[in-house]
Amino acid sequence: MTDSLYSKLWEVFIKLNLEKKLCEYLAMEKWEEVVGETLSSHTRPAYVKNGILYVYVDSSVWVQELMLFKNKLIEKINNKLVIPNIIKDIVFIDKGRNFKAKRRTTISQKPKLSLREEERIAKIVEEVKDEELREILRNYYRNLVIMQKGGLKDDRNKKG
Repeated sequence: MTDSLYSKLWEVFIKLNLEKKLCEYLAMEKWEEVVGETLSSHTRPAYVKNGILYVYVDSSVWVQELMLFKNKLIEKINNKLVIPNIIKDIVFIDKGRNFKAKRRTTISQKPKLSLREEERIAKIVEEVKDEELREILRNYYRNLVIMQKGGLKDDRNKKG
């Protein structure tokens, strides 16, 4: 039954022409997993437009370092997605001091989910066998709860 749920969800995404947007969102969600803890502390995916992932970076030194590994990062991100080659390029944007200040306020202002809320979300998605789809749904429900608590007001989806 869960395989049919997975198939039906993707049919809906395709009919609504959302599958590409969903994979773009997933590319941003997978950023930390792809680059690791050290690099993710100096970077933050900002948005995806026309297959280009824009990533804020806290210094020009890190921008130069990341440029050396850009093709490998594109490959690793695309390997995490259902639809291949969604991300065609990555543009690193040096945000300098602004990055660090926004990062601190974003982290401190983000509401936390209670153990009970986490358990409720886990119960909702437990039947979904596909690991990637389960994680997408889990993040979706988490974000809904956080939005209800007044969170997610950071600049993640703003351009520039």
